[in-house]
Amino acid sequence: MDYHIPPGTEAIERLEDFIVVNRLTANTRIPSERDLCEMWGVSRSTLRQAVDTLVSWGVLYRVRGSGVYVAVPKKNRNMVGVDSMIGELRQQGSFLSKKIISARVIEATKQISRKLKIPLGRKVHEYIRLRKVDYVPCILETTYIDGQQYPDFDEYYNEKTSMDYILKNIYHKKQKSGEENISVTYASEHEAELFEIEPDTPLFFTSGVVKDEKGVPVTYYKQLFRSDQFKFVSVINKE
Repeated sequence: MDYHIPPGTEAIERLEDFIVVNRLTANTRIPSERDLCEMWGVSRSTLRQAVDTLVSWGVLYRVRGSGVYVAVPKKNRNMVGVDSMIGELRQQGSFLSKKIISARVIEATKQISRKLKIPLGRKVHEYIRLRKVDYVPCILETTYIDGQQYPDFDEYYNEKTSMDYILKNIYHKKQKSGEENISVTYASEHEAELFEIEPDTPLFFTSGVVKDEKGVPVTYYKQLFRSDQFKFVSVINKE
């Protein structure tokens, strides 16, 4: 099956890869819009939108009259994963539901292949889901799973099943540990429509990789949370 990456998404991934491959450190200026557009063959509007997105994610920042620079990496925060959070909401008596917005097989982009540690272009399951809490749309999740290691995953997964359950009981794969990043972004028109909020409303954005007992990536995910419905906390233990 042919899958074409949207120009905006590709531009974002190219910018992220450019920073990694060229080992650009914090406060380093990236090339000009004109140079990057010529290098990658993209329009200025597409590149500018990609830069705006990475600025909102805290990856880049602008200096008026000077250019765009690599931002200082944000400090890590330890937080409860979404599955544990959903379990707690159920215990509190909340009514939870999910709707699968999209389920398809795509080819691994550079970003996905790097996160899942798989070859570029390998088939990957992509699931986009909207979760509601007490009938209010609150979480938009995109999850990627290796299609070669889990070839029939789409036959088991639906709106009534759990990814964790399928991985554990069908594939005997336990998700043991993970890494998660959090930042703030703003709702696009499409996201605002799904969340039933106004465009440009602040949202929490998280992304991460969950690994098995051997440290092998199992899932790569991106999540958007309504900021008027959730707050993120971390637990500090002092000995």
